[in-house]
Amino acid sequence: MHIPVLLQPTIEKLDLRAGETVLDATLGLGGHAKTICEKIGPTGILVGLDQDSETLEMARQNLETYPAKKILKVGNFRYLTDILQKAGIAQIDAVLFDLGFNSFQMDQSGRGFTFQKDEPLLMTLSGESQSEILTAFEIVNNWSVESLTDIIYGYGEERSAKKIAAAIVAAREEGEIKTTFQLVEIIKKALGVKGKGGRIHPATKTFQALRITVNDELGAFKEGLSGAWDKLALGGRIAVITFHSLEARLVKDFIRAKKEMGKLELLAKMIKPDRKEVLANPRSRSAQLRVFKKIN
Repeated sequence: MHIPVLLQPTIEKLDLRAGETVLDATLGLGGHAKTICEKIGPTGILVGLDQDSETLEMARQNLETYPAKKILKVGNFRYLTDILQKAGIAQIDAVLFDLGFNSFQMDQSGRGFTFQKDEPLLMTLSGESQSEILTAFEIVNNWSVESLTDIIYGYGEERSAKKIAAAIVAAREEGEIKTTFQLVEIIKKALGVKGKGGRIHPATKTFQALRITVNDELGAFKEGLSGAWDKLALGGRIAVITFHSLEARLVKDFIRAKKEMGKLELLAKMIKPDRKEVLANPRSRSAQLRVFKKIN
């Protein structure tokens, strides 16, 4: 079951009202969207985006009995301006970006997001299988040691990036690295003693780096946030839930720039899950919520 992260503070800070138009740019299975629909009611409009058609169909079913007109579209939020235009939505009153992974994508998509299961090295959010789409398999088996080091260090913030990259390149000389378990074993061996314990799994940072690279997550978010701001009505609110420092930095930079221009009011600087939420949903532990309002 997917548990929406920081649900209550997100809804509270967004201060949704009946009849508003709200964009859930990361619909997932509709966890946050259920409460959004209840707040905006039958006269409100929910626009929901997700890259994965299978996930979107599940969300459609989950939201069926909830009020509000629903416009649910398959697409990357970096293209939200075009998607909203085609849907006939000129302005939005509130936006939610939840940059975490839904449980279906993580545990059941079969695309190699989790190191707990042996799956093909894909890590594509869209679920598409066209040959031209970049995959983790392509990166791991064909990219240079320098490029691997750069992304593992830059996007995974992994201090042992050079060691892991070198181990990947050495291992692929023996044969293609095709599955998550193969990659996990390579990482563990590269880290030696450091790969045997610790609070977080030794492959976490490398997997994060690959996933961010495959889906250009930071580039997409930067474009999506900018597009959402342009479509936001005066007085409109944006809530962003981030899960690692790179995403958080992008949000903080955006807030700082708009605040300096006198265009933004900060409604929530940083809200973290309380102990009760973390115990109920351990995946929420690194979540941070920031909410801001367009004032000019």
